[in-house]
Amino acid sequence: MLINKKHINLIMKDRVLRYIVTSQPTIEGIIDYGEVIIEPGLLEDGKLVDGEAFQIVLEKLVKNKKWKNAPLSFCVPDSFVTIREQLVPKGLTKEETKSYINMELEESIRLPFSNPVIDFVIVSEEKDQSKILIFAYPKQKINEFLQIFEKVGLKPKVADLGSLSLYRLYYQFDLPNEKEDLLLVQWGKDATVLTAFSDNKPIFTRYIKSALSRSTWSWSDHEAELVWTGAEEDIEQAIADQLTTIERFMDFYQYSVMDGNDQITKILLSGDFPYMERIELLMKERFDIKIESMSRLEEKLKHPAKYADVMGLAIKSKNK
Repeated sequence: MLINKKHINLIMKDRVLRYIVTSQPTIEGIIDYGEVIIEPGLLEDGKLVDGEAFQIVLEKLVKNKKWKNAPLSFCVPDSFVTIREQLVPKGLTKEETKSYINMELEESIRLPFSNPVIDFVIVSEEKDQSKILIFAYPKQKINEFLQIFEKVGLKPKVADLGSLSLYRLYYQFDLPNEKEDLLLVQWGKDATVLTAFSDNKPIFTRYIKSALSRSTWSWSDHEAELVWTGAEEDIEQAIADQLTTIERFMDFYQYSVMDGNDQITKILLSGDFPYMERIELLMKERFDIKIESMSRLEEKLKHPAKYADVMGLAIKSKNK
């Protein structure tokens, strides 16, 4: 029996690298998983601050795991991602659509950075136009990571978004309702990412840097992960502030993005922040909608819930 070549799936956070190795793009195909803690100052808000030190961390991991020449899928850091809705002429091929988008950059399509990498999906067809969602991220930032991946012996093949990876897993478990407006909350130690999905498409996203000091997260051998070592009241205040931010995001989505026609009908909570059960309880008290949590799906995941986004990345090729 032939054994498929292992495929590496990697998500990069400011303080941790998480990986899943698969022999095939399914949950059952997972043959290894784990995380590597990164010292403060290598990555900040997903940006490379100390590329040489980051490369050393990755080199060591590739060597120890014998990943040299393995294909790699990775998620673009969330802080890079910009989503825009745009109308384009109907009937264009994919390449023609990309050419049209590039032509409209700096004119009708405004982005917070120049020289972007562009991808898109068609949302709907109208009389003589197609409505598309544009996903853009700065090419220079992506290239910095690609160069390091190649230097350490990995073969980057797929770049994806963390929110799309997580939603892919949610969709595979057949959890979406027929008509729902979902708020995906990726609540992490270094940042929270809010992404609104409608008709199975992401239409609005926001990256929120954590107000908590990064130096107050320390490695615990007992817990086998980064734990909060600061004052309890600081983390309680951070949770309360974040819930207020989520509430404002939901209001903005309803009244500004959807013109009052639709509102968030469900929240999917995921991430590696501690006290997730408490956060889920506070959400249920505050929001009169269904709250779904990845931590309650660990039996289906067969792995810790904090790996959900990497798992969604790992099954990508199966769902193409």
